[in-house]
Amino acid sequence: MNPFSQSEKHFPFIFERHRGRRLFCWNAFFWGLGNGLVSTSLVIYIIRSLAANSMDKAQIGIAISWIIAAPRLIGLLRILTPCLIDWVGNRRRVCFGGYLLSPLVLLLLPISVPILSRWSVHYINETLWIIGLIWAIYHLIEYFASITLWSWIADLVSARIRVPFLANRERWMIAGQFLGMLLAGLYSYLRIQSREAALIPFDITQHWKIYLLPAWFGILFLILAAFPILGIPEVALKKVDSLKERLKELLLPFRSRSFLCFVCFGCWIQMANGLTQSPQSIFQMNILNVSMLTALMLGSWTKIGQMCLAHQTGKWFNRWGNRRLIAISLLIVSTGPLFYLFATPEYWFLIIFAATVWIGWIGVNLGISNLSIVLSPAHQRRHFFRSILQQRLLFLEFQRFWAVGSLILLKQFLFPCLY
Repeated sequence: MNPFSQSEKHFPFIFERHRGRRLFCWNAFFWGLGNGLVSTSLVIYIIRSLAANSMDKAQIGIAISWIIAAPRLIGLLRILTPCLIDWVGNRRRVCFGGYLLSPLVLLLLPISVPILSRWSVHYINETLWIIGLIWAIYHLIEYFASITLWSWIADLVSARIRVPFLANRERWMIAGQFLGMLLAGLYSYLRIQSREAALIPFDITQHWKIYLLPAWFGILFLILAAFPILGIPEVALKKVDSLKERLKELLLPFRSRSFLCFVCFGCWIQMANGLTQSPQSIFQMNILNVSMLTALMLGSWTKIGQMCLAHQTGKWFNRWGNRRLIAISLLIVSTGPLFYLFATPEYWFLIIFAATVWIGWIGVNLGISNLSIVLSPAHQRRHFFRSILQQRLLFLEFQRFWAVGSLILLKQFLFPCLY
């Protein structure tokens, strides 16, 4: 049977919706496992290894910030997602194609790194451009699939059980990320330690060789995440034919006052994230000398805390509402940067407390996901999700670049010994 030929004339029966919810969770688990194995931290340490002989620490930190920001900048093209859905015909095709094609693009990373390592001494800028381009295109394709997936979830999961379902799906995804990050961190640490114990020369410029195996397995699990999509029942979408109607739909979200307030709130959060993320990464790697194992263990600690709280957080949302719990969660997570303020190379472990309070992001993430669905009209969800993600990520990257520029100025004029 052709997985794309299922009828879209009727809303799926109860058992079909139940099966679809289970498959959404399997998709989240495999994607989380792959994402944990080939995480942003892994890419950061690969870049650090390749550039160790060609750049100083300040230049490496700035290059890493640009590469992390590149997916969000190219992600502005996600505005085309509704047009892509209309052109393809249904959301199953878009999601399956996106979740399958994105890891195939990412496959170019472990293939190209051994080749790029030979060029990195003389052509480090070109090497970083190639890595950044692969990383950005991979995320762009995944953004198309994610926006489509969220509009699909909104149509398939009833409002009565939506928050518990989102909490359950988040728990599956976090479980996968925790397992992936744990395995990647332990593998890299044990391989490096075994070489040092055997007195085999192995400096930081060769560490990328160890980081590639988790990337290969991570890509495999990202590919597996696409196949549960094939069993999820489709829900018919309203067809839009004229250019005038398409333009009207693209602008419709901005006519809603509630939506505009929600976007402003999301942008404010991302401004704070953009201002703190780049300095935290640079400070953690260059000043505190945190290894990749430690960085992934900190992320795993946060993930396991979120996994344990996900189900209960869903119940709290049903009892107290979205706005109240988001506000409480933000008060908790906002204390995290304070621990970085007092951390030193001797007292680096203070950042463990930051990773602990960041468990509270589970409340913010679940609340924003649920509000995105609640505030979007049923027939316009794909446009609302695209607009919400677009504006928030645009502000995130603007503030990230502002933060990186500030660090450069501080280093040059006030604190030349910062790095």
